[in-house]
Amino acid sequence: MPTYSEEMRELVLGTLWSLWTELGLSGWERHHQDVAVDLEALIVATARLAPLDARLTDEALDWCVTNGRLASAVRLKHLAGAADSTTRRALGTFAATVNANSRLNWPGATTPGAFTATGRSAEPELARPALIQLRLRALWGVSARAEVLRVMLAEGHRFMGISEVAALAAFGKDAVAEALENLQRGGLLEEAGARNLRVFRLGRRGDLVALVGTEPDWQRSWPWPDVLPIMVGILDASELPDMSPLARAAEIQRRLREWRPALARLGIVTGALGTGLDFLGGYEEFTRQALGKWSGVGQAAIPA
Repeated sequence: MPTYSEEMRELVLGTLWSLWTELGLSGWERHHQDVAVDLEALIVATARLAPLDARLTDEALDWCVTNGRLASAVRLKHLAGAADSTTRRALGTFAATVNANSRLNWPGATTPGAFTATGRSAEPELARPALIQLRLRALWGVSARAEVLRVMLAEGHRFMGISEVAALAAFGKDAVAEALENLQRGGLLEEAGARNLRVFRLGRRGDLVALVGTEPDWQRSWPWPDVLPIMVGILDASELPDMSPLARAAEIQRRLREWRPALARLGIVTGALGTGLDFLGGYEEFTRQALGKWSGVGQAAIPA
C-alpha cells in the first residue's frame, strides 16, 4: 500500500503529465481533455518539480524548445515574480536551458542544464478543447488580448473590473486595461461604470465561440496559477524530514496559512481540519480530496 507521500507524488506528477499530454507531450493518459490548460503555470510547476521526474523534465524541455514560441514571456515573468525563491531558481535553470537550445529569450534565465532532444513530442492539436488558450493566441497573438478573452469566456456574462481581469490573466494592469479598451472598441466587449471604475463583460459570446471553436468545461477548468503552486506545496509538505507528529502538524499549519489566500480565491475553506494530532488526519483527507479533484483521476481517462 503506498504511503501518503507516495500518493501525493503520484497525483501531482500525474496531473503535470496529463496537462502536458494535452499539449502534445509523449504521455500515456489524458485526464484533462475538457479542462483548459494554462501553459505558463504548467511550465513553472514542471520546472519546480524537475528533480522528481527526469523523463517529464526532458520531454517538457523538448516541447518548449520546439513550441516555446506559443508561450508568453510576459506571463512567465509575472508568475515567477509571485513564486517563492526555490521556484524562481528552478525556473531560471529551465528557462536558460530552453533559451540555449532555441531562439527564445525567456526571462529570468540563469545557468542552463543538460538537454537532449527526444523528438517524441507532437505539434499541439489546437482543436482540442483543453487548448483554447493556444487557439486564442493563434488568433490574437501571444498577447494580453488573448488572455483577456480567455478570462471573459471562463467568467460568462458578468462584469469585471480591470484589476480582477489582470489578476486572472496574470498580466500587468496597464496591458490589460489597453486590451479591454481595444476589445470594447472592436465590439467584443461591453463596458459599464464611471471613468474611474470601469467594468467589462463579453458582449458577443456566441460570435466569439463560433470563431474560436469548442470550449472546455469551464466548471472544471481550475485557475492553475493558484492550483499548481498549492499542489506543489502539498507535495513538499508530504516529504518533510522525520520529526514528531506535533512538530509536523505545526509546520504544515504554518504552510497552510501561506496557501490560504489562494485557497480563498478557489472558494476553499480549511478551518475544520482538527487540532493537535487530529489535525494531521483531517489535513491528509483534505489534500487527498483536493488533489483527487484537480488531478482528474476520478474522470474517465483516454489514451494519449
